[in-house]
Amino acid sequence: MPSFNSDYLDYYAVIEQSSPDNSNMQILNSGTNFLRFRAGLQSFGHLNRNRRLWISSTMKQMLASPHVAELLSKGGIPGENGHPVPTVGQVTMERILTIDPNNMSHVIKSFEWNGEILYGIIDTLDEGPGSAGYKFMKNIEQGMDPSFSLRSVVPQRKNADGSITVTGPGRFVTYDRVILPSHEEAYIDKSVPIKNIITKDKFETVMESFTDLVLMNSDKVKRIIDNAEPALESAQITKEGMLTINTENEGKLFIKPEMKYRKEISGLMRSL
Repeated sequence: MPSFNSDYLDYYAVIEQSSPDNSNMQILNSGTNFLRFRAGLQSFGHLNRNRRLWISSTMKQMLASPHVAELLSKGGIPGENGHPVPTVGQVTMERILTIDPNNMSHVIKSFEWNGEILYGIIDTLDEGPGSAGYKFMKNIEQGMDPSFSLRSVVPQRKNADGSITVTGPGRFVTYDRVILPSHEEAYIDKSVPIKNIITKDKFETVMESFTDLVLMNSDKVKRIIDNAEPALESAQITKEGMLTINTENEGKLFIKPEMKYRKEISGLMRSL
């Protein structure tokens, strides 16, 4: 590390913020009940509202670090609900460099560059009602614009006019969720509508697909339920390959589809 003097500030932990605008949100997926969206994370090449100057090449070097690639390959880079700033005393360097699993609210799945703005694909984390990620999701659904703030340790120089220049790459930690951004150029893609897609377990999802397939294509099933006023939403394929469906006139029907469908279901069951 450089020695301290009036111009150089040694290696400093940096907390920077960027504000995605909810109208620019790209919800891509939701499972167990989480939101995925494309968000602006940080802008480069000019002073931000903290009067700090970042150069994009510096961040590109930081994001190329092995630990970043490892986290992205293992599911993403988790971020916390707020920066790790204690209510009393000073935050330690160790805490800045550590992500608390008990305070995680989201995970960064990937990064994308668009000129001098860094974007990320972000999932809210679903650990059930009351968790940080669940609250984050509900905040978004109520129309709050999510904002993100960089957490890192970098070398920087204080200039004569009071501005600060990041002088080189350091240690990237994450982007935390915050309320007020310092990078006003970072916004969510306003052209993409918000979506909330809930995925299901593999078995349930695949069996629902087979149910639809049988209802639409099995001549035997069509013939039996044709005059029975079936409640199609009640149709289910059992693990034995039997179609069950509630009807107005006949009660609950149990129908064996043609052998070709039952063979497909049997093969599927062995692979799950």
